[in-house]
Amino acid sequence: MLELVAFAVGGACVLALFAIMVVTFVSDVRLWPPGDDDRKFKLYVTFSRTFLLAFLATTALDWGGTWLPVSGVARDAPGALLLVAGVALLLKSGKDLGGDATKGQADELQTDGLYRYSRNPQNLAYLVFFASLAVLSNSTLVAALAAGATAFMLLQAVVEEPWLRETYGEAYLAYRERVPRFVGLQSVTRAVATLRD
Repeated sequence: MLELVAFAVGGACVLALFAIMVVTFVSDVRLWPPGDDDRKFKLYVTFSRTFLLAFLATTALDWGGTWLPVSGVARDAPGALLLVAGVALLLKSGKDLGGDATKGQADELQTDGLYRYSRNPQNLAYLVFFASLAVLSNSTLVAALAAGATAFMLLQAVVEEPWLRETYGEAYLAYRERVPRFVGLQSVTRAVATLRD
């Protein structure tokens, strides 16, 4: 029963986050990124942190809810690999971007670190993290929340684009031409070249 409460809270939060992105996308009201507006930032943070807590609670409470037809090592090994990769990407991408830029405050255009390979490594990291827990927990509820978070994160990356163009101008347009939104062949080629050097 508690898992359904956590799931409902998580679902409501991801819908609210999705609504913030839709309002920003279809109107002149910019709710994301919040920039220097503390009220907008607090609104976003309230929903995103509550979602994360509800997601983790649903994961713990509905562990083994059974949605994958595989079990044991066939499920746990990929899930554990995804979890380690997701957490590592989250830590590195957050460090690379810095706190102010993560909040949507104008800073330098970040093109180093993981941002050499992906324009949205933080979003990508969260997607990997959520997918890893959906696989490891083998929970239909967790998988549904992960799917909702994926839809939100994809829309968020699109919604940020006009602000990035407006804020960074030609530098951002040139960056966008050479670096994919999430991951692409360019990302893999650059990563392999970096490893060889």
